[in-house]
Amino acid sequence: MSKFIKKFAVIATTISLLAGCSAGKSSSTAETTTEKKVLRFGQANAGTGLDMQISTSSGAASIADEVTESLLRFDDNNEEEPVLIEDFPKVSEDGKVYSFTLKKGVYFTDGTELHSSDVKYTFERMFTPATGAKSTTYFSMIAGAKDMLAGNATELSGFEIVDDYHFNITLDYAFAPFVKNLGTSYANIFPEKATKEAGAAWGTGTNLIGTGPYKIQSNDDTTEVVLVKNEKYHGGDVNLDELHFLYYDDAQTKLIAYENGDIDLADLPASLLEQYQSSHSDEIHTYHPLGTSFISLNLKSEYISDVNVRKAISLAINREELVKTILAGAGIPATSFLNNQIPGHDDSRKVLEYNPEAAKKLLAEAGYSNGISLTAEIREADKTVFDALQGYLAEVGIQLTLNIVDNATWNSDRAAGNLALTGMTWNALYPDGDFQMYNYFYSKNSVNRGVFYDNPAYDAALDKGRASTDEKERAELYKEADKILTFDDYACIPLYYPQSQFIAKSYVKNFTVGNLIYHFWNADIDAQAAAKEQK
Repeated sequence: MSKFIKKFAVIATTISLLAGCSAGKSSSTAETTTEKKVLRFGQANAGTGLDMQISTSSGAASIADEVTESLLRFDDNNEEEPVLIEDFPKVSEDGKVYSFTLKKGVYFTDGTELHSSDVKYTFERMFTPATGAKSTTYFSMIAGAKDMLAGNATELSGFEIVDDYHFNITLDYAFAPFVKNLGTSYANIFPEKATKEAGAAWGTGTNLIGTGPYKIQSNDDTTEVVLVKNEKYHGGDVNLDELHFLYYDDAQTKLIAYENGDIDLADLPASLLEQYQSSHSDEIHTYHPLGTSFISLNLKSEYISDVNVRKAISLAINREELVKTILAGAGIPATSFLNNQIPGHDDSRKVLEYNPEAAKKLLAEAGYSNGISLTAEIREADKTVFDALQGYLAEVGIQLTLNIVDNATWNSDRAAGNLALTGMTWNALYPDGDFQMYNYFYSKNSVNRGVFYDNPAYDAALDKGRASTDEKERAELYKEADKILTFDDYACIPLYYPQSQFIAKSYVKNFTVGNLIYHFWNADIDAQAAAKEQK
């Protein structure tokens, strides 16, 4: 073990799924009946409401996705399945026209039947500037979307209603991940009449109506949201009678509520993992989101612009020791940038090499035999890992100064291209290389990330991957792009694939997490066991 590691406490640092700013304690009491199944989930309040056209919070999506549904969704095995449509859409030979057939007899909980007009309205609302939708980039390839976003049109030219149950969507260009984007929370379908009537209040209080397995009984927007079973759900009966989402200020308060029996289930931040492993090991469940934690580099900055310096930084880091010691095992040492669960990841590769002597040699060959000095601007959440990285780099002659700033400063400085290097975890909403690799490192996007990566070969591989409908071909293209990014250019320094975890009472059944969002579609509870423990 490196000599500098010993001075650190074993505090895990990984991605937090649920972040927010206000809290409260439930006014509800624990259920003692064996007939009613009530699951109480503790999380932070993102404070952004439940309209997933406006919110980007995974915590908000956990609630909204129980009430509203997209045309398709990703299950807890990260596999996409139709929800509001009879089958996956038919795609034209040129990959631009998608033809959909809605299920008949699907009703919103206000009693209105789902029709093609509701789907059209939902997307047109998304592209209406006054809505302020946050995630239009995932759907902006629909013909006419850019015109609406620019305020030059009020209708979506690429959306054709055939009849109440059939519609076509035309894209400006072939885009293979389009169907996958339709399976995200950002594509949840709203009832036209109810949404218009709610106006600006949509997504607040009880003003969220959908076709999902639950409906909102109460919501004070600050302390608790109570969902009750949708008895007329088109997908069949669900296990739970009620779902209570209780908001808490911070993780420690939330976990105390768990210990006190006020909630049955909660995410467990990595910073508290070791503490609860010693006392609640049987109640902790781990999973791995579709992300990668890495050192994000500004390729135009001094020293970093030299590929040999970037390679030396990578060789200086002992990823296996980092994960085992600093992260308390809460991660998988990286073998490349592309997450190991995403098609295109090269499973034959070993953990990225740790070779400090080779790192020193590379620095010397680059003309820096006396070492170099770098500054990393990071957020508080990344400090523990970067303290360790600081020690690793010092051993090869790279002096790393850490500048810790708040989120607002960090976001501003990164967008301005002022960060030589920083910490980042980049997650995909679903297992597709385009989502993880295009949005961050494609040349025109990397500028906004403060990376300034520009390799035509990398861009070409991603362009081909976007247009191809052959998933095997796409995987090979992402494998090639990953090689270029990680091993040819060292355009970022992958560290590990994060682990996340939740803690659940023994009477909570059938609950799993596939990726970033907690879904309760299959969750169950042993009501008798719960009543016994809660007495």
